[in-house]
Amino acid sequence: MSSYALYTLRDLRVSGERQARQALAEAMAAVRRAEAERDRLVARTSEARAAVAAARAAERPLSTAGDALTARRFWARLEAEAEAAVEALERHRTGPLRAALEAELAARASHLRARQRREVVDKAITRREAQQRRDRQRREEAAADDLASRRKP
Repeated sequence: MSSYALYTLRDLRVSGERQARQALAEAMAAVRRAEAERDRLVARTSEARAAVAAARAAERPLSTAGDALTARRFWARLEAEAEAAVEALERHRTGPLRAALEAELAARASHLRARQRREVVDKAITRREAQQRRDRQRREEAAADDLASRRKP
């Protein structure tokens, strides 16, 4: 393979590595967004549970059936909000967060492969250039020997 072809191949591999790096950055940003959403959902879940606990602590004896019915609806609403918060958190963990983490792993693997492919070409170029230097030095030594042998009559 000619040096020109190796340099062209390296340019292609560098471009591929750059694209893989950009995809990795995007995947990492998606993970950060998913983690921020997870944190928001965790806070929402904690708030809902704290609201249930605070309401239970402030509970007072009920005097009428209407008060009991109102209290039952109040408790049902608080429990439903807490359950909805827990379910939303679980759906996020098993859905968008997991997908973002898997995409990041795939992007990391792709970037690693792209870097390794570029490094293979870099090594080939280094070997080619070293061989060319050795060949040039041998030619120069041979030319110097020929010149020296011509001078000796």
